[in-house]
Amino acid sequence: MSYYPILQAPGAKGWVTLCNFSPNNWESNLRQQQFINVTWATGDLWASKTLGVLAPGGLRTITAGDVANVVPADALALLSLTRTPQPAEIAVLPKLDTVPVSVPAWRATLGLSTPAAQTSYQGELDAFPPQGSLLTFGPFLQFGESIKNHLILLNVENSPAKRSAELEIYDAATLELKGRFPVGNNAATGVSLDGFGFGPGDLPLFVCRGMAAIPLYFSSAMEGAYLSLEHTHPPASLVVHGRRWEAQKLLKSRWFAKAST
Repeated sequence: MSYYPILQAPGAKGWVTLCNFSPNNWESNLRQQQFINVTWATGDLWASKTLGVLAPGGLRTITAGDVANVVPADALALLSLTRTPQPAEIAVLPKLDTVPVSVPAWRATLGLSTPAAQTSYQGELDAFPPQGSLLTFGPFLQFGESIKNHLILLNVENSPAKRSAELEIYDAATLELKGRFPVGNNAATGVSLDGFGFGPGDLPLFVCRGMAAIPLYFSSAMEGAYLSLEHTHPPASLVVHGRRWEAQKLLKSRWFAKAST
């Protein structure tokens, strides 16, 4: 089982709905009470606290407000379900003792809300290797009066030590460099995508050579009355047959070379 981050975004509050039942219909007999944990990086160690238990077949929504007195405001809160409580402190991201299933992966509903609306997707977050990188395109920008677009980069690594990398934003057609921004590990880094001059016919390209992450595209309109949350998949997911990870490595190397600064 993976971790489930409580998302962070401008003008919205994050929440997670945990589900304690099998993600498939052929292992549905695996019914067991599980502990609800929250874990966060302190810079030196990973800290965890048990928030309660979730009965077999149960659902529970945890909001950012529910953990505000536990997790520091500048830390990414990672929820999990396990058969035993997480250690209070540990040097590396804890491996989760959870009810085993085959496929698909255990997931939760990850969402963002305003007083007027909410948006969510089914997801999870696993530790990235520190030598990872990111290549993604942004087809989900929305245009219109009062619409605001943000890129949220979700990253977690086994080490709690803080580090940073640089995000580069390009026009995919012209390879014009639009901007550079710092991004952090074990965090949900938000970057405003407004003000770069992208239009409906443009395709933004995002490159981070020193850190891997899950890219989320968050849009809000009319002061939060309308919301959307989308994410792209890694290049390997576009390969149907053959050596998927070798294909991803090739795609990355070609685009990284094209977007050379």
